[in-house]
Amino acid sequence: MSETRAAEFEARLAGARGATVFVRVNAGDLVITSDDGRLSRIVRLDDVEEVSLDGAHVTIALGRGASTVLACEQAPALDAALVAACCTVPELTRALRSLGSSRARVNSTGQREFFAPLLDARRRAEDAVARPEVVAAFDADRLDRALAAYLAAAVEHSADARPAARRAYAAHVEDATEPLRRALATVRATSHAAAHPPATARVTSWRVWRAALDALFHAADLCWENLDHGTSVHRTQ
Repeated sequence: MSETRAAEFEARLAGARGATVFVRVNAGDLVITSDDGRLSRIVRLDDVEEVSLDGAHVTIALGRGASTVLACEQAPALDAALVAACCTVPELTRALRSLGSSRARVNSTGQREFFAPLLDARRRAEDAVARPEVVAAFDADRLDRALAAYLAAAVEHSADARPAARRAYAAHVEDATEPLRRALATVRATSHAAAHPPATARVTSWRVWRAALDALFHAADLCWENLDHGTSVHRTQ
């Protein structure tokens, strides 16, 4: 999903006075200024809980019962711009602290293969345009299959070929990657609502899914640290 571009709209604040304002939707915030310069308000998009459209009115829910209602001739476009700005994909890869670390250089090939499905999903999301396509980039079933294939190969090519040793290593791998499987299950459970949200929860459903993605990348980093690198599928000779 490409970075949000700034968009500006003319609107009126709902209420008795109905002041004319200019609404600028940026990548990280929303700026509302009156045409006479007396009003200037900046709202962080992270503080926006939900956005709803009702005819020519856009309601921005800010939590604790507070909200801002804007009447706008371009209400659908303003609504779409706000929702798009609130529903972005974070960097995510910052959670992969072990990626490229000096510790991991001993088994850099194995590390690249372990994280490759997640990094590929992030790239897919960057190239996607529509909301369902962004969510589909992190398809939990595809990621689960990639993880299973990597771990099966890791066990098959473990350093100690004795059956008992391989069984013990397989059990270790199972335990070490349990947090990652749980995180994948959460991504799977939240994906449909994120891709096809109800009109009343477009921002909320996205953020629940986005939090699941963040937890997934943190879990992957933790699991890599917990795995026995020395018996991973690719070893430095």
